[in-house]
Amino acid sequence: MDSIYNVVLSTSESTVVTEYVPEKKRSEAYQSEAAPEDAFIKLLSEQGYEYLQIHDTAALVNNLRKQLERLNKYTFTDKEWDSFYTEQRLKAVETKKFMKNAFRWSSQDNWK
Repeated sequence: MDSIYNVVLSTSESTVVTEYVPEKKRSEAYQSEAAPEDAFIKLLSEQGYEYLQIHDTAALVNNLRKQLERLNKYTFTDKEWDSFYTEQRLKAVETKKFMKNAFRWSSQDNWK
C-alpha cells in the first residue's frame, strides 16, 4: 500500500512529517449520486461539522445571517440585516454583470 507523507512543520533546520496510509476502497457496483454525497456528509459529521437541512432560500438566508452574527460577535437588527443583505446582493449582481461583460470582451479580443 502506498503511503503519503504530510509536512506538518518545515524549518531551515528540520522537517516534521506524518505518515498517512489511505484505505483503498473501490466499489465495483453502480452508485447513485446520492450515495457518495451521503458518505461525504457522514464523514464531515464524524469530523464535527453540523449538517443543516436547508430546503429553501429563506432558510439559507437565515443561516447566512446566523453565521455572520456568530463570526462577528454582532447581532443585526432586522432593519440592519435587510439593508446589509440588499446591498450585498446588489453588489453581487453588479459583479456578475461586470465579469460577464469582461469575459465577452476578452473572448472577442482573442478571436481578432
